[in-house]
Amino acid sequence: IAQAVSASVVSITAQGMTYGYFGASQSQGSGTGMIVSTDGYILTNRHVVPDGTDQVKVTLAGGRMYDAKVVSRSSANDLALVKISATGLIPVSFGNSDAIQIGEQVIAIGNALGQFQNSVTAGIISGTNRTITAGDQSDGTGGQEQLKGAFQTDAAINSGNSGGPLVNLAGQVIGINTAVSSSAQNVGFALPINQVKAFLPADLWTKASL
Repeated sequence: IAQAVSASVVSITAQGMTYGYFGASQSQGSGTGMIVSTDGYILTNRHVVPDGTDQVKVTLAGGRMYDAKVVSRSSANDLALVKISATGLIPVSFGNSDAIQIGEQVIAIGNALGQFQNSVTAGIISGTNRTITAGDQSDGTGGQEQLKGAFQTDAAINSGNSGGPLVNLAGQVIGINTAVSSSAQNVGFALPINQVKAFLPADLWTKASL
């Protein structure tokens, strides 16, 4: 499962200017994304490519690197869609996150610590329908946002894993790795994939859900 899904997981680096209480500063970050179409649309977290980002690069599992543009962002559920000029890519397959139960086994895939591409960890769904307040340092203001309905998992989610897939044992993406508790061990959170339906263009959702 990990080998098959990893072909659809990418590393993302972003640079840009952030504006906070102390003025403007250059920022650089890294995260993960998942391919959702054969022609280069990639789903990730908004905080991976925040407002002010002016340079985004995507590295595929095979090592090819592309310049990317941000197509859309949603601060309401921390989602972003980016696009690269490529064809023949392998997209992920979405599962039904409404059917997930506590105790179900899952796999998390991502760019751990911003340098270990396609790291794989495994665990279970530890809880569902969690409401979390996630700190967002990406815009330089130290702002926070509240995310509702999240999965809790003990599959290790590290810095750089944000935007990567949480996968069930059928190889289907059922969540987007988004946050981790800094005061505990193995307490991570993922946005259920069904929350993406209202964000993605209808044709991309339909193709990934087949």
